[in-house]
Amino acid sequence: MNLPKKGEKTADITVSVDVSKIVRNLSIAGVLVVGIIFGCNTYRKVLKWQREEE
Repeated sequence: MNLPKKGEKTADITVSVDVSKIVRNLSIAGVLVVGIIFGCNTYRKVLKWQREEE
């Protein structure tokens, strides 16, 4: 380990990772992506059905 020389400026950095928040946010993002894909496919089917009825 290299110790800083006298008079040299140093910085201490602490990183904390909250895994439960990461997992929660990833699951919410996954649900949103699936919902958008499902919604787009359903919307296209509805438009196709409407064109067929005319």
